[in-house]
Order: sequence, then C-alpha cells, then structure tokens
Amino acid sequence: MSKRRHALNPAKVKADIAALDKHPPPELFRRRLDIRRRLSVALLCVLTSALLLVCFAPFDIWYLAYVALVPWGLAVVGGRKGGWAMLWAWLGGVIFWSAGIYWLTWITPVGYILLVFYLGLYWLVAGVLVRRAFRRGWPVWITLPVVWVALEYAMAYALWPMLPADMSGFPWLSLAESQYRRLHLIQIADVAGEYGVSFFVAMVNGAIIDILAQPLFVRTPHGGRLTRRIGVAAGVCVVSAGALLGYGTYRLNQDTTRPGPVVGVVQQAFPVSLFERGASPQEIFDAHLDGTRSLAGAGCNLVVWPESMLGLPNMDPAYWSRLNPAAYKPEAGELIRTYQQNLHSLGRLVSDFDCPLLAGGSMPSDRVGQDDRRCNSALLFDRDGLGLLRIKGRYDKMHLVPFSECVPFRESWPWLHRRIRRFVPDVMPQLEPGRAPGRFTISGRSDKEFRFAVPICYEGSFARVCRRLVMQGRKKRVDMLVNISNDGWFVYNSSHASTELDQHLVQYVFRAIEGRVPVVRAVNTGISAYIDSTGRIREVVNYRGRQKMVAGNILAKTFVDERVSLYSFVGDVFAQAVCLAAGAGILVVFLRRRAGKKEGHKA
Repeated sequence: MSKRRHALNPAKVKADIAALDKHPPPELFRRRLDIRRRLSVALLCVLTSALLLVCFAPFDIWYLAYVALVPWGLAVVGGRKGGWAMLWAWLGGVIFWSAGIYWLTWITPVGYILLVFYLGLYWLVAGVLVRRAFRRGWPVWITLPVVWVALEYAMAYALWPMLPADMSGFPWLSLAESQYRRLHLIQIADVAGEYGVSFFVAMVNGAIIDILAQPLFVRTPHGGRLTRRIGVAAGVCVVSAGALLGYGTYRLNQDTTRPGPVVGVVQQAFPVSLFERGASPQEIFDAHLDGTRSLAGAGCNLVVWPESMLGLPNMDPAYWSRLNPAAYKPEAGELIRTYQQNLHSLGRLVSDFDCPLLAGGSMPSDRVGQDDRRCNSALLFDRDGLGLLRIKGRYDKMHLVPFSECVPFRESWPWLHRRIRRFVPDVMPQLEPGRAPGRFTISGRSDKEFRFAVPICYEGSFARVCRRLVMQGRKKRVDMLVNISNDGWFVYNSSHASTELDQHLVQYVFRAIEGRVPVVRAVNTGISAYIDSTGRIREVVNYRGRQKMVAGNILAKTFVDERVSLYSFVGDVFAQAVCLAAGAGILVVFLRRRAGKKEGHKA
C-alpha cells in the first residue's frame, strides 16, 4: 500500500500568509506594535544625539540646536513603556557624550568611560522629570528649559562626590555654546550668563515638543484648549526671541570701548603624548624664542606664550643668578648653565621688544611647609630698575583638573589618594592649587596702565572662576583676560587635532561677554585667538586655512570695555533661580503623586 503524499499548494500558502499579515492574531499584532514602539523610542533618542553633536564646533550647524532635543523629548513623553523610555533617555546622553568628548580616550580611557556614563545620568534625570511633569499636564516649553538649565548648572559644580570645590565640575557643551556665532542672541550672557541662552534654546525645543506631543499623546476633546496651549508656547518663544535680539542689538551698538594694549601671541604645534616621546623642553623653548622674533617691531605691549612652554621648572631669574655652576657636580652644573642661558635669552627678548613676556611654567609652591609641591603658574617677566630680568608677577592656577593635575583626597583620605594615584601616569606631576586671583599690570598704548588676569587652560571653562578673576568686591579690577593653554594633549599622533580645541575656544566667547572684557588666547597646537568684549572672534592664528597644529602669530590690537556687566555683580543668580524653580517643581510632582497613592489606598 503506497503512502499518500500531501502536496503543498504555493498559491494557497501565499494567500494564507497575506491573510495573516492583513488580519494578524491580536497577540501577534500587539507584539509587533510593541517592537515598533520600542524601536521608535530608541531611534528618536539616537537621532537627538546625532543632531546635537553637529550643532557644536567645529560643525557649527547652529540652527539644528532648536530642534535637536525634539526627538528625544517625544520619546520621553510619548513612550508607552516608561522604563524603556528612560533607558534610552540615558543611552541617548551616553551616545552624545561618548562622541562629544572622545578625545579623553587618549589620556584616560577609564576616566572617559566613567565620565560618559556619569554625564548620561543628567539626561536620565531630565527624562524622568519632563515625563512626569508632562503626564500631569505641565507644558514642556516650561519644564524642559527649567530642568535642562538646572542640570547644566549642577554639572558645572558636581563632577564627583566629595571633590573639593577647586577641582569639581565639568561645564562642557552647554546648549548655549551651539550659538556662539549668533552675536545678537548671546549678548544676554552679560545678565544671565550662558545659562540664559541655554534656557531660550531649550524653551524653543520644548515648544515644538508641545506642538507635536499634544495632538499625538494627549486625549482632549477641547480643540480650543489645545490651540490655545500651542499658541501660548509659540507666542512666548517669538516674544523671547525678539527681546533677546533687541537687547543684543542695543548692546552691540554701544560705543564704550577705548584702545587697549597691543598683545603679540606666539603659537607653536607640539602635541603631548603619554606614550610617545615628543620634543624636549629645550626644543620647545627654542621654538618659541624663534617664533617670537617675527613680532619684532610690531609695537607689542605684551608678548604671550602658551601654558607650560617654559619647559624647565622654576624659571625664577633671581634664584638661578645666585648659583655658580662650577660649584656643583658636572650634571647639575650643566643644568644650571642651561637655566641661566635660557633666562639670558628671555632677558634679551624682553629688552629687544621693550615689553614684558607672559609665559606658563611650573613653580614651587609658596605655601609654608609645601616647598616640595609645584604649581601650574603664569609668570610675567620684565626688567627691574637695574635692567635685570625678574618675575614681575605670578599667578598660580586655582582650579586644577581632577585626576590628572591633582589626585584628590591627599590630606583627607591618604589611603584613597594613593590607590587613585596608581591610575594616573607618573609623567603627570601632582600640583598644588593657587590660593587667590592674580592680576598683572602693564603699560599700553599712550603709556596708559592696563590690568589683566590669566585663566590657565581649563579654568576658562568655569564662568565663576573668570568672574572671580575679573571682579574684586563690587569693582571691575581687570581690563582683559589673557588665557594660556596647552591643548597639545588632545592631538593624536600629530595627525588629528581633535574637536576639543574648537570647543575650548567657544567657551571664551561667553567669558568675554559675561565680564565685558576682551580675551586673548595663546594656545599650544591652537586655537589662539583675540575675542573682543562682545564675543566676536577678531583674530585667529591661521596658516593656509588651518588653525590647529600650525605655528604662527597674531597681533591683537585690543579694545578695553568700560562697561561692568550685571553678571559680574550677581553671578549665576539666574541659574540659581532656575534651580530653585526646578526643586519646587520636583516637590510638587512627587508630593502630588504620593498624595494620589494614599487616597487610592484609602479607597
């Protein structure tokens, strides 16, 4: 007896599959819908990371900043699964920061990973608060800027629990920094700091989220109410934009400047690596001497070299002039001769230019009992009454870079300090923070005296540090800021100068507006520049279209500003008020939720 075969009918199978696709079983339909929703949340958050990245320097697609947070916001407020939406709210931040500060991988891979995951938590907190506020009917155009600016302010102060104030904070890539070329818009920074600009950018994003989210995710039979809410959001943004642009126009049209000193800036290109041997300190010193000579006859009132370009520690002429090389062993004697020759070269340079030289170097701490510790110092060299080279002024960097320039807990928890120190390369000497702002005085055009302060490298990222340098009591004590930096740490194998160099320059645009002071930057590997008191970048070292990893000079004919900004008087009062509003909102949201739960239990 033969077996009976059942032949499949291809046409029937195809028809059955088509029927299932058209009318799937409820369980399969729900599963497919859930997958699509989860995938859309993930893609929206990733899209925000990509859009936000290209808003900042060096890409400078500034207008995308006003919509960059919209995909992330829609995912946060509209995600059906709260846990999944919050996971991707955090991962969106992780992706953004991973790409935004990739240059840290060359210096501290472990620190980079920890920092990226930590900074992503700010996006998670923002997601939780915006989602809960939205579900209680609060407009996103209010909650998003309040939450975002409060978190930006927190990020500028909190980097790691229990870190001292002179090391903590990471104020990097704020929303305001995407608008640094929109001069009319960002003049409000002299009132509210860069947080005022961030608030406006976040508010526009929030308004667009409201316009899209209300009809998509909110069930409301009242069409008039929806139209009214959307109209209010759009109207507030338009009025705010008009007010900011009007204020900016007024500020830019003021005539409040007078000629300041002529500053010559020397930029060289010496990348710094933890793993490869680069140029010697003597080669770096000699290159800066040669680079300075091209400024001869330019009428400089001040010549500036970048941070740490003096190379050898303790460049105090008064100390080395007292030593006799012949009285020491050959190796020590040769080192003394090198110091004396370098200082002699500096003296000739100062004499030939007939102006002081500002340069960065390492100096012994002047604290009692801490002679073995060193400071990252800005030194002003000039001639004394006898024509001898002397250090006319000194400023020690107050805000050190944590876990590189200074491993914390040296006095408080020595055992923890020793364990952390093992992860920091020995080539990174541990430094002592400065105690007080240092200010320098030079003669400028028409023999008028001008005062300036020197934020060193990372210090310029902190508005509060620069404000402390500019102001003393209720008076403006400096006419300009001179930033010296060594961004050679963020150049990879001499071939790739990272985006850190561009991002670092942008921050000084806001420091200029906040204090109404011109800023002159001298930066190893770039970007050296002159920024006027309105935040306009006037001069940049440029060689055949390149600004990074090139050698060159700029001659900054500065103009000092007579204005004293409101921000110089009150500081971050605007950001602090926003933080208070955020705290009050959090209390209201969580207290109402608890009250609702209690009533539910009673019922």
